Formats: sequence, C-alpha cells, structure tokens
Amino acid sequence: MTPVRARASIAPEPLSSLRNLIESASGTVLNDSKLPHLSAVVRGRMETLGIADAPGYMAYLAEGEGAAAERQELVLELLIGETSFFRTPVLFNTFEKAILPGLLAQGFVYPLPIWCAGCATGEEPYSVAIAALEGSGGRHTVPVRIRATDLHPRFLDIAREGVYPGEALRNVPERIKEMYFEQMKDGRHRVTDAVRRLVSFEELNLIDFLSAPLPSARYAAIFCRNVMIYFRSDTTRRLVERFHESLIDGGVLFLGHSETLWGISEAFRLEQREKVFYYRKSSAESGLPRPAAAPRSSGSSAPRRAVPRAEPPPPPPPVADSSPAMKLVLSAERLADEGRFEDAVAMCRQAAALDPGCPEAEYLMAFLLRGHGRHAEALYHAERALERDPQFVFADMEAAECLCGMGRAGEAALRWKGILRAIEGNVRLPRLSVGAGISPQMLRQYVLSRLPSVPSRK
Repeated sequence: MTPVRARASIAPEPLSSLRNLIESASGTVLNDSKLPHLSAVVRGRMETLGIADAPGYMAYLAEGEGAAAERQELVLELLIGETSFFRTPVLFNTFEKAILPGLLAQGFVYPLPIWCAGCATGEEPYSVAIAALEGSGGRHTVPVRIRATDLHPRFLDIAREGVYPGEALRNVPERIKEMYFEQMKDGRHRVTDAVRRLVSFEELNLIDFLSAPLPSARYAAIFCRNVMIYFRSDTTRRLVERFHESLIDGGVLFLGHSETLWGISEAFRLEQREKVFYYRKSSAESGLPRPAAAPRSSGSSAPRRAVPRAEPPPPPPPVADSSPAMKLVLSAERLADEGRFEDAVAMCRQAAALDPGCPEAEYLMAFLLRGHGRHAEALYHAERALERDPQFVFADMEAAECLCGMGRAGEAALRWKGILRAIEGNVRLPRLSVGAGISPQMLRQYVLSRLPSVPSRK
C-alpha cells in the first residue's frame, strides 16, 4: 500500500476498543494518561499501512490480510523496554553476596534454575548471570542456568546478540566491565561468552503462561520486575499463583520496587536484606508464618513531608557550580513553593531527562507526587533516586512515607529501621532547601517519630 497521512486524532470509541484489544493480547492495561501515546502509535501504523481513518484501521485489524500480524505489531510498539545493566545496583549486590549463597547452601538442584520474566533486551538476565559468577566465588563455572523470556521478538534479537551501547553499562563497575564485557571498535560492548552461555532467550507471552503447563523443573528464583504494574489485579493474582507453583520450596521471587504482594497473595514470606525486599516461598514443612496483611491507613490527614524541616525554613544553599540539571531542580523547588505543582513536576522531568544521574530531580518529583496522593508513582521516583545514590537518605525516607501512604505498614516499618541504621554512618543531604541545616541527630529524631516502637538511645 502507498503510505498516506492519517488524520490527526483518533476518536474515543476506537481508542477504547484498541485498549481492550491490547489488554486481551498482553495483559497490559493502558490508563487514560497512555491514550495520547496509543493514539500516536496507531496513527503511525495507519500511515505505514496506507489507511486514512480509524474505522478503516479497525476493519483491517478485524479481518484484513495480515490482521493477526498487525495486532501483534501494535502491541509490540506499545511495550516499554526501559532497562540497563544492574538496574537497582543494591539488589544485584545483595543477590550476589547473600541470597545466592543462601540458595546454593540449601542443596537445591545445581546449577540453580532461574527465570527472568519480561527480560526486554537482556540486560537483567545478563546482570543476574554476572552476579551469580561473582557470588559463586569461582567455585562453579556454571552456577546458574537462566531462562529469559519476553513478548517482544525484536527485544530478544538484541538480547541474543548481546551487544550494548555504553549508556546501558552506566551502573557497571569498571572491574566488572573489564571482566565480563568486550569493547568493540564502534564503542559498544559485547557480553562475554562466559556470561552468554548461562542465559537462553525465549519468546513468551505471560498471558499465555497463565494457562500453559507448568515447567517440569522448578525455579530457585524468579525475577519479574516492573512488569505486573501494567496488569489488572486479577491478572497479577493469577500470575503470582503460577509463580508460586513454579518455584522450589524456599525459592525467591523478585518484584519491582513499586510492586507488592499485599492484598494479592499470602503464600510468600516477605524478607529484607539491606535495602532489598523480596518474597520467599515457604516450605510446607518449615512452619514459617505467612506475612500479615498490613492494615490500611485510616483518616484523611495530609501527607507528611519525609523531612524534619526547620522553622522558619532556611534558604537554599548556594550552588555556584551547579549543573544545568541541578539548576532546573532548584527552579522546580521554587515553583513548588509557589504552589505550581504541574510546572514543578514538568521541570523535574526535564532535569531527569537532561541528567539521568541527578537524584535530586527524582527525589523532588517523588515528594511532589506523594503530596498529591500519587503514592505508587512517587515510590517509583524515590527508588530511582536511590538507584543513582544509595546514600541519599532523604529519598529512602520518601520511599518509606510512600509505603505508609499505600497501606504497606509492614514494609514501611522495615524501611524505617533500615534508615535508622543508615544514619549512624555517612548520609548525603540533598542540595535543596529541604536539606539545609539538617543534622544526623535531627534525622534520627524524625525517624524515631515515624517509628515509635524503636527505642531512642540514651
């Protein structure tokens, strides 16, 4: 067909039908904020196919030649594939140093079978493989075998090739980079064969997994991070049940930092190592208790600022040599003080896009979103700040406040206790007015006020 220019907008009714189609095909729920993106993708598909209007495109999806292929193409173009090596570095460090040795010591089948569900372009399963090689201390040349699956065949092609731009390795320590990657002439990096042989890639739609036969060999660990946030709760519940059936007793399930099993499943025990939360399948013989459901917050009190701010608030510290991104963050803070919420959030997003290594942008975004009741989004940005700076205690405090606001009291309590331990050491204050004049002692008092069960030291 000859490409034509599609009409500028898609009517609400076709968009609603397309949204239902995408959910049916992939489980992905597109909320209203995603509709402009859906409309843009559809217009692009219409232009490619030479279809001038939405009714014509809907008819093509229903009965046109290649309709099945087009439905798949539409779904794939809407999938989110944001990832990088060692995303959330503390998770992989904890997996390497504590969780993996514990699994190896429990006498599970060797090499340990691990599944990375929703692996995108492969950075996560390769990160797991590297952590496993490091965590085995060289005792095992093949400590794990990793099944990595994704719905997107083009993502999987990239994963199998194992070649990545330098930006994908931004969280990789130099020693690890030198040992497990080969630098190519064009500046990209290729994963070594020693890592690649631990991972096999396979196309799999998690919706299909819900009704497929269970694997004959169960897994010691399953990684499914930042996937189920796009599913409805009933789909998530069914998927978690399948994960539970697919794990060895004592196996672990890793979810994204804004995902939880609260209200979804009581078949797992919530555990914490350092600042990492994960779920363990309890052995039927272990007698381990199931996690208690955290009580939901009651009342309508305004959200707390996760900061012991002095009165009156001191002015922002001077930032003479501030980066362009940091200047945007400081401007965003001034906009927030003026009550211009949307403008402040938009400026924070600009700062984060300009400098992905600026945790203040993510932190301030988290604070602003939480103040407007958008706790899940706020938690996501607080955790992104911590990915970039694990010592950024204010972001950790913001994450704890988000968990409280989401009714996840048990996780919040564990978080506050971890923060209490952290402020005994070195912490970094934000380069914002919120951090001016704050001492570790003031931080400690604030944390104790949020966790009254923790006794203060004499």
